[in-house]
Amino acid sequence: MAIRYVSSACVFLAAALFFSFPAYAQVGLPGIENSVLITYSPVYPEPGDAVRLSAQSSILDLSKSNVLWRVNGKVIAQGTGVTSADVTLGALGVATNVEVSVAAQDDIVASAQATIIPTELDLLVDSDSYVPPFYRGRAYISPGTRVILRAIPQFKRPGGSYVSDTNINFTWKKNGEVIGSASGRGRSSAVITAAHLFGTERITVEARSTDGLFAHEASYSLSPLQPTLMLYQDHPLFGLMYHQALGPTNFIPDVEMTFVAVPYFAEAQRPEDFALIYAWRVNGKAIPSSAASPNAITINAENSSGRALLGLELTHATNYFLDAKGSWSITFSDSTTLDLFRNLGQ
Repeated sequence: MAIRYVSSACVFLAAALFFSFPAYAQVGLPGIENSVLITYSPVYPEPGDAVRLSAQSSILDLSKSNVLWRVNGKVIAQGTGVTSADVTLGALGVATNVEVSVAAQDDIVASAQATIIPTELDLLVDSDSYVPPFYRGRAYISPGTRVILRAIPQFKRPGGSYVSDTNINFTWKKNGEVIGSASGRGRSSAVITAAHLFGTERITVEARSTDGLFAHEASYSLSPLQPTLMLYQDHPLFGLMYHQALGPTNFIPDVEMTFVAVPYFAEAQRPEDFALIYAWRVNGKAIPSSAASPNAITINAENSSGRALLGLELTHATNYFLDAKGSWSITFSDSTTLDLFRNLGQ
């Protein structure tokens, strides 16, 4: 099954005084508590991101103050009221040292420092919905299927070591509500059940190192889709022809053929799952499904016009949101006048 990848990032901030806020890092001005703030956007920058730095103060009038910005010791911006500057971050785990100096009109001189280290977070999303063997595509999420999520944080310290999952607290949320059963220290994976159709659920994971120096979050929107019914020939010589799905209109160079429906992305372990209900119709007439192979039907067009409109509806015994439909027009060769069909799989 393919895995779908979703990326986010986090930042480590070291300063003279450290305050943790959801949307910014705060650095205190010595002697005047909380007088200067360093904020940046995006909140969780990735390696190579352009970051907007901003200086704020609840006491000093920065618009009339001389502001000087340094990054890694080099001046990048200065002037009266220059309360913002831009910087491009380096590679994963590479520290960018930021310093802002403020000279106010009343001769107060203040400075604040911050260290920004970009990190990454991958959120892997998978589903246990059914796909046939050797299927190379992604297993899409359908109503009632289990969704498997895995958060992979990349918290790289300046020295080169990584913070392990065992030293990270993971908080999983669905639509803003904490999933207590999935959250905790080292719990980088979560399994939830996809809800009904026609809605989107927002899954968020927040990861925070136990020492409080690294933190980030990533999100994924779950939008369940109906399963897709695909029809294949079960050829007497070649077997199930997975490489050649039937389209809306088909020609079969035989008078008899067995067809097998494959319920892609359904809540099932296999197509013959006892909870799946197959309702076949041929030329508008309901045909009982086989108890042994409910997803298969055999049509014999001998002594008939050779044209059959095959329809199928798939439902589930307990999952009332599962309702998939498919129809196929099939023309057989070597036929005459009447429409005759039979399900030989019974």
